[in-house]
Amino acid sequence: MAIDYYPLQPNFLLDATKHDYSAVRVRTWQNENIRLSTGTHYGFVWQGQATLQRSSISMPFPLAAGMYFSLGESATLHGQDSAGMVVTDTAHQGQFLVGGPVESSGRFAYIDGGTTSLLIAPMTVGDPCLHALYMPPNVNQTMHHHPSDRIGLIIYGNGQCCTPEGDCQSLQPGILFRIPAYQEHKFVTRAQGLHLVVFHPDSDIGFSDRNHPMLRRTFIDNVSATELPNIQTPH
Repeated sequence: MAIDYYPLQPNFLLDATKHDYSAVRVRTWQNENIRLSTGTHYGFVWQGQATLQRSSISMPFPLAAGMYFSLGESATLHGQDSAGMVVTDTAHQGQFLVGGPVESSGRFAYIDGGTTSLLIAPMTVGDPCLHALYMPPNVNQTMHHHPSDRIGLIIYGNGQCCTPEGDCQSLQPGILFRIPAYQEHKFVTRAQGLHLVVFHPDSDIGFSDRNHPMLRRTFIDNVSATELPNIQTPH
């Protein structure tokens, strides 16, 4: 499968991928309102000022450029003066979180001089997550692939995404992309570098009923509660 690229545009909808029986859909908005229905929505405001109105409470949440959110219920995104993307996992039940704006560099080392930050982390092993990726100027990244699809938005800089076959797509802010699982690719940056926000439909880190900070840091006679199954709450 080829890598797909789309310019950010009004009222765009893409049935992006299926992962472990979970359908993932992508929407973009540009100076319009969009209705978010079932599933968990991972959103990013690329430009302008938007407002998120949850269905469960009356208080609106203002969102400035560079901010992001996750939401596990229906809502209306008022985006008449903004543009951005929302990725929806129709089967996942996530939390309500608002953060940002994104920082200018990542908090974790990546590859080839790049850094990354977890914007919305997976609560449980296997959950979806939202990342920021920062590639420095004038880098020819190592060719690589991922075990699941990647959906992202270029938010700063310029460069290219290239495949082993020599197909290279120019990248600039406002370009939405979908990289299929196991598709080899690399980013090639220019003088500004390249910043991206990327959705992963799965993860191999996170917590579980038997491995989380509250349980691990509870001690009985200097023994962690993780080692005492007789007192652990049943699943």
